Order: sequence, then C-alpha cells, then structure tokens
Amino acid sequence: MSVLIFVDTSDGHVKKASLEALSYGAQIARQLYVSAEGVVLGSVKDDLAALGQYGVQKIHHVNNPSLDHLDAQVDADVIAQVAKNIAANWIIFSNNVDGKAIAPRLSVRLKAGLVSGAVSLPDSNKGWSIRKNVFSGKAFAKKRL
Repeated sequence: MSVLIFVDTSDGHVKKASLEALSYGAQIARQLYVSAEGVVLGSVKDDLAALGQYGVQKIHHVNNPSLDHLDAQVDADVIAQVAKNIAANWIIFSNNVDGKAIAPRLSVRLKAGLVSGAVSLPDSNKGWSIRKNVFSGKAFAKKRL
C-alpha cells in the first residue's frame, strides 16, 4: 500500500502546486503508515531527488518526451500502470487544470472514488471523511471515504 502523488510539470519544471500536493500526500501517507511516492511524466530539468524534502520516499519518473504535453487519456493510462505496480490505494492530484483533466479518467480506469477540491487532511475519527469546497468555494462539504 502507498500514496501516489502526481507531480505536474511545465516546460520541464515542477509546478508549485505539485509541491503542495507532495506535502499533502506525504501527510496522508503518515496518517496511513504507508509510503508516499511521486510520479513524474515526461522530460524534467529539475532535480527530482530534491522532492524528497516534501516527504516522498520515492519518485517514479516516466521519462518519455511524448509525455511532455498534457494528454489526459494517455497520462491517465501511464499513471494507472504506476499505481497498479506500487499498489497505490490513494492518488493525489493538484486541483489545477491538469489534475482536473486526468483524475476523473484515472478514477474510471481504476474503478475508484474521486474527491476533488479537498481543503483539509482526511479526518479518521468515526471513519474517513474529507472536507472540500462546494458552490465555487463559498461553502464546504464533508465527504465520507
């Protein structure tokens, strides 16, 4: 079991939103007592080892130039393979355009639930629930996992 975090890039550089996702995913992994691992698609100019400072133990780099630009269908297929190989039971995405394009497709491929727009760590009291934005961020809802 593990938590897999999608590391989004642009022009070969890790996006700042991905650093937040890495930290968030690492905190969930600590709650679950499992490893936190990242997945990076395409060519990268940044030092991927430096991502360890955000709490991940391992980075899976699928270094293929054809993955340098967003193709949500292809990206979801590749991430699904990585998730299956490491037995990931949680997959974390940034709540940005790429995450919103890939996550639903991946959810369908893996026959898994999806919570988008999470704004807090999961609460493990009385079962797992997570707080998320609703109504354009004007209100919050709790989703049971």
